[in-house]
Amino acid sequence: MKHEKIVNKTTSYGLNVSGGNIDSLRVKDDLKTVIRVYDDGKIGIAGRIGEGDDKALFEDAKARLSQNITYPCDLTAGKTRKENCVKNIVPATDFVKTMKKLLARLNKEYPDFIFSNKINMEEYSSVYENSENTRYEYASNYLAIILVIQHKKSASIMDLAYGAVQNYYDEDKVVSDIGKLLAPFDKKAELDDTLPVIIGDSIIHYSLRHIIAELYMSGASLFNGKLGEKLFDEKVNIYLDRGPDNKECIPFFDSEGVVNDGDKFYFIKDGVFNGLLTYKRTAHNFNLPLSGGGYSDFDEVPVAAAVGIKLGATSDSLKKLIKGKAIYIVEAGGGDMTPDGTLGIPVQLAYLYDNGELVGKLPEFSLNANIFDLLGKDLIGVAKNDVFGFMEDTVLAAKFKINKN
Repeated sequence: MKHEKIVNKTTSYGLNVSGGNIDSLRVKDDLKTVIRVYDDGKIGIAGRIGEGDDKALFEDAKARLSQNITYPCDLTAGKTRKENCVKNIVPATDFVKTMKKLLARLNKEYPDFIFSNKINMEEYSSVYENSENTRYEYASNYLAIILVIQHKKSASIMDLAYGAVQNYYDEDKVVSDIGKLLAPFDKKAELDDTLPVIIGDSIIHYSLRHIIAELYMSGASLFNGKLGEKLFDEKVNIYLDRGPDNKECIPFFDSEGVVNDGDKFYFIKDGVFNGLLTYKRTAHNFNLPLSGGGYSDFDEVPVAAAVGIKLGATSDSLKKLIKGKAIYIVEAGGGDMTPDGTLGIPVQLAYLYDNGELVGKLPEFSLNANIFDLLGKDLIGVAKNDVFGFMEDTVLAAKFKINKN
């Protein structure tokens, strides 16, 4: 009888921010252990929160084989790897003091705005081992500054937000970033619907469900029958990236102990539909390559999840990619994609971008684009967002249809 064990440990420090001040600190330690056993094409799973007896947990997992849940047993044999990516972000003993200093500075430098929401610091470790002598270890940490910002004269609950996840801390960069977001807020700019649009690369998430193997193999995917074909511009690369030194504490192995060559798996490579999001069950059922997309919520049966999906950059700088003016999307939500791939995205806040600077607030509008055009003939490129220094996100620049309200 083969088996595997996963131990995940998290220590988190969470600050609740209200009215520009810290009103509470929550320190939480989580330890979760899961054992899966495999026998005669079946899987048994048992989980535990906190410390306990692994032998008893193993017996519990064995007993659950009687549930007759079919699952392939394909355990990696004889592999070992350890990645410790923990950085010295902020000492836990100084966390509250350090963030109080940040908020005091924000309140002083931007007195017309109110800052609320959360600041979290977390250290995470995961250990995977199985009966085939494979053992993987991963540890990392991050700081997440997620602030909701309201203008003091505004009737809205929130006017904009600042979100940055990093594995280091730099107060000056955070304050500068937020200043760049706030400076154009009261400066009105005219909306030119012929300008290119700059938007976060998360826009590709609308299409990610269509690369899931179950959906594709059932014939319900937008990309049905196109595996191996060129879908997008040759500059487009969409891939799963589990490189260990990432900012999101994503282990180099998935929840089933799958590790990709080079820690990457390409779904779109140079514009070509290269592969599907799979985990062990779908890879086995449909005879597909494993993509490392296995995910399990504690002691549940694994499923597919798009964890660590990235849109590859075509330029190392937004300033190099876009010369002159563009429309910079700050807040957009509530959109959807139709079965033919047409996106409709309401924009709540956008600025006029001019040679690397945000210079004025635009009136509300909405965007339309077809995903094949957006990542095809209308694509300008993908780049690091060097408008900001601490918030190191990636943005996409393209032509959209702009609908004025």
